[in-house]
Amino acid sequence: MTTHIEGLLQQLDDSSGPSYYARAELIGIGSAAIPAIIDGLSSLGGFGQLTAIEVFEEVADPRCGPALFALLHSDDSTVREWAAMALASLKIDDAVEPVRSAYRACLERATPPDWSEPEGIRWALTELGARTPVVPPLLLTYEPPLRTTLRAGPRPASPRSSTTWPTTPR
Repeated sequence: MTTHIEGLLQQLDDSSGPSYYARAELIGIGSAAIPAIIDGLSSLGGFGQLTAIEVFEEVADPRCGPALFALLHSDDSTVREWAAMALASLKIDDAVEPVRSAYRACLERATPPDWSEPEGIRWALTELGARTPVVPPLLLTYEPPLRTTLRAGPRPASPRSSTTWPTTPR
């Protein structure tokens, strides 16, 4: 079984299609695949690490916490962002300080605050209860109209979730 999992792990970096099948199969294997994914994480490139993070989130095994902490120091900003968001969505114990540290590193790199990485990390800190969302004062006075012509679907669970696009009533 471990050889099979290792073979799937090697496919996670292939963005042409095999990674999607490997991802689905690893999710199907579940918690039994987590130790092998953690061990092979450093051998993966950015795409493979992002796919591994998706597997961690779907399997929801808390043993992936330390691996996600390590990914907060990746050279790839998207990997850092997704790792922070996965820590929050999985509610990993002791995640607040490493995620806070990742946010401070964003500030030190002078990453613009409206870029994806700092936004994702702020979302993670909010979900972990370490940050209060900031609402501009003018927005607090806004009263939505009683009836709108567009209705949006439910709010996605995380910024990476697929969104429901507004639809017009028939």
